[in-house]
Order: sequence, then structure tokens, then C-alpha cells
Amino acid sequence: MKKLRTMIVAGAVTLALALTGCGGGTSANSAADGKLEKTSIKVGSLPLADYAALYWAKEKGFFDKEGLSVEIVPVQGGPVGIQQVASGELDITNSTPFGTSMAADSGLPIKTVVLTSALADGGLGIFVKPDSSIQSMADLNGKSLGINTTRNMGDITFKNLATAKGLNVTPNWVEVPFAEMVTGVQAGSIEAGYMPEPFASAARKAGLRQVADLTEGPNKGLAASDYVASDKFIKANPDTTAAFARAMYASGADLKNNESALRQWLPSIAKVSPDVAQQMPMPTYYDAFHMDEYTKAVDIVKAQGLVKPAYNAADHVWQPSK
Repeated sequence: MKKLRTMIVAGAVTLALALTGCGGGTSANSAADGKLEKTSIKVGSLPLADYAALYWAKEKGFFDKEGLSVEIVPVQGGPVGIQQVASGELDITNSTPFGTSMAADSGLPIKTVVLTSALADGGLGIFVKPDSSIQSMADLNGKSLGINTTRNMGDITFKNLATAKGLNVTPNWVEVPFAEMVTGVQAGSIEAGYMPEPFASAARKAGLRQVADLTEGPNKGLAASDYVASDKFIKANPDTTAAFARAMYASGADLKNNESALRQWLPSIAKVSPDVAQQMPMPTYYDAFHMDEYTKAVDIVKAQGLVKPAYNAADHVWQPSK
């Protein structure tokens, strides 16, 4: 993660110069006339429940209805996808309000164009071995705690919750791939592991004990997933961007009303077994943009000093003009 962060910061000035004059603010370019500038776009994404609206929109015809052909391109993660969007390799990519804000604050000319999901209740947890002496968040101070990448959802929500509880807890964060987290805890190479779904369900199934729920308190219902585009793409393609957003929000509304179908379908796009898909907590999908919820997420990284105090969330959001 540190290497990717360095890449983003190092490339920011060059990319910003390359994309100068690409427009700002939160509304569509005045040249928008309802006709799609591009009908085929490339969208980077991870096949997770948080981003299910993208795959659902493609499969259920919501993009077709808007006249869009969407190619979904697998990405390694949000920071890599953002770099590909800024360079023009991708048109749009998945991210989080946290990651988007840190990248934009570093100088990358990007904006959130869709807010796609909020944290599922119980969907992020810290797990230990059944016989571990660790009983609560407070006991994690100084302990080795596995995480996929730092400066991301896990450690940011952890610190936000600890602060709200009045706890001074600083784990020894150790980067471990999610796929290796359960075995790492079981083997004792790490004393605890941070796991979102579906890995949290796998941890419970393996007999691990949860000692912290990172979706409670100030993190409950937190806006956690978005899609971003470069200022250059948005300025050149305001109607295409608007069509993408409409399709995504229509997809989100459909998912909210069809949870049973979602649970049956999810294994077809995500690495999750049918039995886990039936039991795991599901995100809340957005059917419209909610600035207050987006700003609440951005305020967390501001409070933690991960973006500058003057950073204004609204300056880095794009919405179609009414």
C-alpha cells in the first residue's frame, strides 16, 4: 500500500498538468445535450458484494437501457484503479470515499460519480483464536493485527471506532492477503486478523472468535464504496457519465428490493460460496447520491489527518445538472 500511495503522489503533478482545464465543481458540463458522447466504456472493479450494483446493472440490462456497453475490467484494488483512471487506461473505477479523498487530496484530478453502497451491519470484524487472551478492542494494543492494506477501510474504521470508545489502541498492523488471514490467525503468525465479508463468515466457520465489530457506533451505515472518473473524462463525456450514474442507481434500487435474488446470484460474480451468500450481511445499496453520507465518510479521514483540513468533499463529487 505504501508503494501504491507513493506512486499516486509522485504521479499527481504530471497527471494534473496533463489534465488541466478539465473542469471542476459538482455538475455536468454545460455542453451536455442528452446524447451519449461514448457508448462503450471500460469500468474497473473488484467482484465484491459492495460493488454488486455494477455487475447487476450489466447483467440485468440497466446499462443497455441507457444505451451503454460496459466492459468490466478486474483491478487489483482501489489505488491501482484510480491510477488507471487518471492515466486514461480506464474510464471509471471502483474506490471508497476514503481512498478517493486521499488520492484527490494528493493532486489527482478525479471525482466520485456514483456512491454505490454503505457498510453492512456486522460486515467488518476483528477475529482471534478461540483461546486467545484478547477479549476486546482494548486488548489489541501492541498486538499483531493482520490487514490487507493500511490507510484503508480496516485501519481507518478501527481508529474511528476506538476514538469513539475513548480507547488509545495502536495495533501492530501486519499486511496479509485476505485469503491467508484465517490460517495466519490459526497458525499464530498474527495474533488477530481484520476481515470483511465474505472472509468474516469464513472466520466464523473456522471457529475464530470475533472481538470487535467495526461497523458499530460511528461506523454504522457508513458510505463505503464509490466509483470515480477523471475530470478529463467527465468534461468530455458528461452525458455518458450521467447515463452510467442513472444505470447504477437504478441497479442499486433493484438490489434493495430483491435481496433474495441477490443472495442467489452473488456467487456467480464474487468468490463466495452459496451457503455463505445466504448468511452474510449485505451492504446497503444506494439509489441516489447522498452528500451528507459521503461527507461523513470524508470527515473521518480529515479527522485522522489523512487529507488536508481544507479538503472539501463537495469539490470532488460530480452529479448531473438537473
